[in-house]
Amino acid sequence: YVRGEGAGIVILKPLKRALADGDRIYAVIRATAVNQDGRTAGISLPNQAAQEANIVDALRLANIAPESVQYVEAHGTGTTVGDPIEAAALGEAYGKARAPEDRCVIGSIKSNLGHLEAAAGITGLIKTALCLQHRQIPKNLHFETPNPQIPFDDLRLRVAQRLEPWPETYGQPPRAGVNSFGFGGTNGHVILEAPPVTD
Repeated sequence: YVRGEGAGIVILKPLKRALADGDRIYAVIRATAVNQDGRTAGISLPNQAAQEANIVDALRLANIAPESVQYVEAHGTGTTVGDPIEAAALGEAYGKARAPEDRCVIGSIKSNLGHLEAAAGITGLIKTALCLQHRQIPKNLHFETPNPQIPFDDLRLRVAQRLEPWPETYGQPPRAGVNSFGFGGTNGHVILEAPPVTD
């Protein structure tokens, strides 16, 4: 767990208006979901069931199947207990419907910037929008030995270990999730999609 400092700003616009204005569109927000898991046992102990329920809500609101999401930007604080809890929630929500060879890629910008506290979620959103724009997923820095408490094979997740092209989308638009949670038990999840191709 490494702290950092910073801030992030994004401009949100209805897609129709952004297209009419000729704006550069990095990503489209398909859905957002927020819930609260009540009093937590500690700041590094998120609630798996609440996170999973929140992700399922976001997918339902976006009206998409979990296996149509290729990448998830995890909150990924790097704590020995918090990361397995989050990975389990991501695996249950995104991984269980996938074929064994079609793993969901995960990563966290905290390996680049540290934990920006209240700005942690927006940095993950910005990174993921840029990934969608460039159709690439960067490596998760300093990832060498997987946490033995995370059963990546069973969860059908994998950590990006090199700069890689965006995974196969099987005819769907490229899609990604951004997962985040707060000290007080609040969970947030965003479903992003690549913008429509324009001439």
